[in-house]
Amino acid sequence: MSYADVLELRRFGNRKETKRRAPSVVASEDVKTGAAQLLAYLAAAPLIAASLVIVAGSEEAARISIYFMSLYGAALIVFFGGVRWGVAVMKEGGPTMGALFGAVLPLAAAMPLFAPIGGVFWKFPVIMAVIAILLLDDLKATARGSGAPAWYLATRLPLTVLIELAFVIAITGAVK
Repeated sequence: MSYADVLELRRFGNRKETKRRAPSVVASEDVKTGAAQLLAYLAAAPLIAASLVIVAGSEEAARISIYFMSLYGAALIVFFGGVRWGVAVMKEGGPTMGALFGAVLPLAAAMPLFAPIGGVFWKFPVIMAVIAILLLDDLKATARGSGAPAWYLATRLPLTVLIELAFVIAITGAVK
């Protein structure tokens, strides 16, 4: 949540009363999102590198990269659940039980992905689906005024595309 959002909450009281722009547009010209964008793209870099190793590397390197990607993907799901909780606790009235459920559900979905069993053909599609579902839900929450600020989703959308692309490349490489 940005400083401008905190000021909006104080000014209007309930976040639902505030007017928000579309999630794909940065909330205002004075919001600095460069650091968030850089961090997001740096966060996608290990997945992209690992997917390229799966495509072009040795069988052993591919096996290690597949395991790494499943762990990293599970960690991203937990992270996105944490973001949801962070947005919920910043609300003036505090978090609700629904917000708690929305933050714990990604954690529960990620737990089996941390197990050292299984592989590309069930873990990767699950990671891709959960990350996409979380993005869609975050977009809906922001549109109704109860989600993250628009600048966050303007960064999150391209990040999600990069994450999904990395997993598609990895699945394609693992089929070879």
